[in-house]
Amino acid sequence: MKNFLYKRIIPLLAFIALFFIGITCRKILINREKEKTLLDKGINPIYTFWHGRELYFPYLYRFQNKHHTLVSPSRDGEISGNLLRLFGFHIVWGSTFKKGAMALLSIVRIVKNGGSVALAADGSRGPAFKAQDGSIKIAKVTGVPILPITYNASRKRVLSSWDKFIIPYPFSKIVVMYGEPIYVPKDADDNVMEIKRQELEKKINEITEHVDEYF
Repeated sequence: MKNFLYKRIIPLLAFIALFFIGITCRKILINREKEKTLLDKGINPIYTFWHGRELYFPYLYRFQNKHHTLVSPSRDGEISGNLLRLFGFHIVWGSTFKKGAMALLSIVRIVKNGGSVALAADGSRGPAFKAQDGSIKIAKVTGVPILPITYNASRKRVLSSWDKFIIPYPFSKIVVMYGEPIYVPKDADDNVMEIKRQELEKKINEITEHVDEYF
């Protein structure tokens, strides 16, 4: 019975709630030409965001059936993964703490084959707003740029969780903002990798600060 709840009932109820939020909210997209420029060139970027600012994106990119995302192999992760599947996302099971190396290799293969991936820069457990190096490693190996993305809502609940997770209320205004793509050289050494990690962290924080100014 519990497995049925986690695999079917709870994800379905969450899907209905999130779809209702998405369909009733008014969205504003800032700097989306940065994404469009890459897509027009046939490049699916590595979408990267803070963990607490991810809830709206399954709706924004709903039913495209091309996006892959990393989900922690935990009970909460199982609910999230099945929810994302309802929105047309493909799931790669793994995290920094569980099946990390295998998951990273799977993501690299997907990106090399032209697939689209979306990753939380601060991982599944944080620390919050501290970029990990997963996206940087993937960008280095594949040559595909990282595209920072964030959002905020005019009316919302902010959870007291480690990531300050945002849940927009229905009929809110939602502002989505894209940052400048980040390229990582294939010959980047450890020093350059750290510089790029800091650049990613800085850019996501900058667009997050800018999007927050709308409210």
